[in-house]
Amino acid sequence: MLKIRNLKKSYEELEVLENINFEISKGELLGIIGSNGAGKTTLLNSIMSNLDFEGEILIDEISNNEYIAKYRDDILFLPDQVFTYSFLTGIEFIKFILDMKKIPFTEVSKNVNLLFQLFNLDDRLDSLIRDYSNGMKRKIALISVLVQSPKILLLDEPVSGLDTMSLIALKKVLISMAKNGTTIIFSTHILDFVENLCNSILVINNKHATKIDGINTMDKKEIEKRFLKIVGSEIDIKVEELALNKI
Repeated sequence: MLKIRNLKKSYEELEVLENINFEISKGELLGIIGSNGAGKTTLLNSIMSNLDFEGEILIDEISNNEYIAKYRDDILFLPDQVFTYSFLTGIEFIKFILDMKKIPFTEVSKNVNLLFQLFNLDDRLDSLIRDYSNGMKRKIALISVLVQSPKILLLDEPVSGLDTMSLIALKKVLISMAKNGTTIIFSTHILDFVENLCNSILVINNKHATKIDGINTMDKKEIEKRFLKIVGSEIDIKVEELALNKI
């Protein structure tokens, strides 16, 4: 489905990603893990052809530039900084997005209503978005892409600002979409979120990336151990040496 070969990205003299190589299959759920500034967003924007880069990105064996130009509606990207229209109500915003994508509302109205319920926004359907909290704006943006059922879905820090119930709902929705064939890639710096969700994780550290497959068959301790080995952390040693005063 998606192949990345020798990807390299620099901003002037600052090298962010170097020699990135990995593949993901149809219906795979991949979590990109890394610290702030590690290059997660840069990788997602490269896949979307929003940035120039060195190397090769193939989607179904054709270049990502060509794929996106030919099958634009099949791949969706929700950035970390979501954009909504404050003068629209929640349901008006969803209908506006669907109109732009030429998706009849009647075909997806059931899913729209269910998603509003899952994200606990059903009582704010007719409220202006300008009166939404930041977390609610994140939810309405998520609903606008999830309801389109794309073949490839890219999400940049989708858990930011979400409450616990919405996090659970998002996990279940993403798992369901992946089972139905959607390839999902999302970035986060929270390892716990991916442990019971993803098939694999891509750890970005020091400009390089390491893919760990089959994490859905591992326990949390094993995932954490492999992650810390990749990033070269000595957290356990430092914690043992830490002397905290008793209160």
